[in-house]
Amino acid sequence: MCSERRQHSERGAVLVHVALAIIALVAFTTFVVDYGVLYASRRQAQNVADAAALAGAVAFGFDSTDTTTNGPAYLSAQSMIQSHRVWGQVPVADVTFVCPPGETGTCIRVDVFRNQARGNPLPTFFGKLVGLVDQDIRATATAKVAIGNATDCLKPWGVIDKWAEYQPTVQPWDNASIFHKYINQGPNSGDPDPTLVPPDNYVPPTTSGPGTGFAPYDANHNFTNDYGRQIELKVGDQTDFEYASGWFAPLNLFDSRGGNDYLENIKGCVGVTYKIGDELDILTSPGQKVGPTRHGVDAYPQGDIDSIVNQDPNAEWSSTANNGAGGVINSAFAVSPRIVAVPLVDPDWMAMTQKNGLTKVKIVNIMGFFVEGYDQTKKAVVGRLMTLPGMQTAGPEPIGGQSAFMQAIVLIR
Repeated sequence: MCSERRQHSERGAVLVHVALAIIALVAFTTFVVDYGVLYASRRQAQNVADAAALAGAVAFGFDSTDTTTNGPAYLSAQSMIQSHRVWGQVPVADVTFVCPPGETGTCIRVDVFRNQARGNPLPTFFGKLVGLVDQDIRATATAKVAIGNATDCLKPWGVIDKWAEYQPTVQPWDNASIFHKYINQGPNSGDPDPTLVPPDNYVPPTTSGPGTGFAPYDANHNFTNDYGRQIELKVGDQTDFEYASGWFAPLNLFDSRGGNDYLENIKGCVGVTYKIGDELDILTSPGQKVGPTRHGVDAYPQGDIDSIVNQDPNAEWSSTANNGAGGVINSAFAVSPRIVAVPLVDPDWMAMTQKNGLTKVKIVNIMGFFVEGYDQTKKAVVGRLMTLPGMQTAGPEPIGGQSAFMQAIVLIR
């Protein structure tokens, strides 16, 4: 009888279930813990790749066009990689200057690895119980230096773009140049002057070339003499058809109604997006614009306490910065507020506007301009041409890379 009970006893059966449950729990723990490491590390690696690609693109767009391992773009990307960890360890990464299929322009690609092939695989904890001793991840990101064509911080200065100087002689454009093409006085003022053969000539920038206008880059994306060029911006006479270099027309931005709005738009950002190709109204309200220009630009006490110069008073231009191309140093900001976006306008369009009593001018380009100060003797805003961050709006690009002062840094992959 006792023998029969022992044969049918269920004592110890639970151990079998527990053993099976433990195996299932170990497998589940392997999935949760080790796969959790994998997914968390994958996110960290992607963050490293994104940050490094963007850092390299920013350096390429604003510091130097050098793509060697000693260039700012490569070193900036590597510095960003070294400052991050993927599961407690600096990853191995490749930095290359290559665009994916279908993309043109300047790209920087960063591939981040933690894998067996690179000698730095991720560990496993419970996977070893089932023969999984390590695991691999890889992340990639590509950033592009694109042509910027818009800004929401435009300054109200419609500056005459650079032209080809033929009168009185053929010579390079400089700060003493005057645009000679139209009759400047009398009943026929504004008409082409037939005695000027050939007259000075302006060709606006297009996607195929810079024309005669200011251009920070050459065809090989190296800086030209326009980058870092010092010019003096002066309020222009609306009855004048001989535009001196730096001549500008005060502009209405958004809902400006006079000198006070003009002053505030110099010191701050209007917050409305303007792009190359837009038409802007010339500020025709009565009153001199020289005073508001000085107050909006100059250092205090001649200028307002929140003038452009006072917003970043220690910033200055250094001709030795940026590998000798020049740049802003000692700024309290990543991008100094003294680097402003200034619209460039077509001198022929301006002449047509003045002659016919019109009020609109078209933006042919937008240049970066580091405001060095205000020269009270010359009544001029003095500064340097340079690149600056910009925005990229939908639609075809209006200008080519040689003419683009504004650089838009975008993550494309």
